[in-house]
Amino acid sequence: MEYREITKEDLDNYKTLMLPMIYEELSEQEDINSEYICIASWLNNEPAGVIITELEGNGDINLLSIWTAQKYRRMGIASALKDKMTEVAVNLYDWEEGQYGDDIILKTMYSLGDEYRKPFESWLEKNDFTDFCILKNAEDNNPEIKSATAEIHFMRFTG
Repeated sequence: MEYREITKEDLDNYKTLMLPMIYEELSEQEDINSEYICIASWLNNEPAGVIITELEGNGDINLLSIWTAQKYRRMGIASALKDKMTEVAVNLYDWEEGQYGDDIILKTMYSLGDEYRKPFESWLEKNDFTDFCILKNAEDNNPEIKSATAEIHFMRFTG
């Protein structure tokens, strides 16, 4: 598997592998790589999956979109993308002098029908997400909004 940074110039190549509202948000940004981590995985000379996260000023990370192409599902691509994103985030982290570790929160909010919600929540659990919460109950034909968080331990090694 090969990983590629998604840039504003090639964003359209990945449109079908991210949530439409996230694609729209990224399309409106001048420079998507200053506030977001956007990574695609490639297999067989084609994009297999995409992860989009937003970096918060306090070091925490919002998981905005993660998707694997149908024919590449159940191969660990989404988990590998999360791991690659974490590696990139550690390298971008603004370390204070003398700091060698920190606990970062990776969080996500989602509102999905059962067809997607159940496999997504299963993936979240397998990837150490906890603290599943209902932020807004479904009422008046509005969808239910949920959240989950994962704690990531950042370590800095100096040579």
